[in-house]
Amino acid sequence: MHHGIDFLWWLSYGEEFGFTSPIVLDLSIIKLTFGLQLKINIASIIGVAIAIFIYRKV
Repeated sequence: MHHGIDFLWWLSYGEEFGFTSPIVLDLSIIKLTFGLQLKINIASIIGVAIAIFIYRKV
C-alpha cells in the first residue's frame, strides 16, 4: 500500500490482543461462540485522544 505517503508508516504500527481461538459453549439446543480481538495502532490512539479533546471543549 504505497500511495506517496511512506513517511507515515509509523501510524500503522500497533499490536493485536485477544483470543487466538474463540470460546465455544455447546448447550445441546444452542451453540454459542464467544470471541474478542482488539487491534490498536498509533493512528487509533491519536484519533481517540483528539476525540476526547474535542468532546471536552464542547
